[in-house]
Amino acid sequence: MKSYLRHEKRRNYWHIGLAVAAAVTFFCLFGGCLETQPENTQKPGFLEANVTIGPLCPVEPCEIPEARKAEIYSARTIQVYTENRETLVKELSPDVEGQMKTELEAGAYVVDMKPLGIDSTSDLPAEIRISPGETAYLDISIDTGIR
Repeated sequence: MKSYLRHEKRRNYWHIGLAVAAAVTFFCLFGGCLETQPENTQKPGFLEANVTIGPLCPVEPCEIPEARKAEIYSARTIQVYTENRETLVKELSPDVEGQMKTELEAGAYVVDMKPLGIDSTSDLPAEIRISPGETAYLDISIDTGIR
C-alpha cells in the first residue's frame, strides 16, 4: 500500500508541474512576456535624385523632341547597391524631367551609374544613408561627351 501511495504522490506532482508549465506558457504567449515584433517594423525612407544629362547636341540651340529626350533619360540607369556593393537593390531611370524617387529600407547604400557609351559623372558612385521616414537627396550631372 505504501508503494501505491508513493507512486500516486509522484503522479500528482507531475500533474501539478504540467499545469504550472501550461499556465506559464499561456501567460507568456497571451500576456505579453514574450512580445514578438514583426521583422521589419521601421518605416522606409526615400532616395530622391535630380539628374541632368548634357550636352544633348553638338551645337546650341538644341532642338530635341520630347519623345527623344525621354529616350535619352530612360536609357541612363542609376543603380542602388547595398553598402558593400555585393547586392543590387534597385535600378532606376530618371523621367523626362530628370527626376527619380524610390522607397528604400533604412540603411547604407552605394548609388552608381550603369555605363552607357562615353557618359561620365563625378557625382557617382555616392554613399548614402537612408533614415526611416526621411529622404536622401542626390544631384547627378551626366556628361554625354558630345562636343
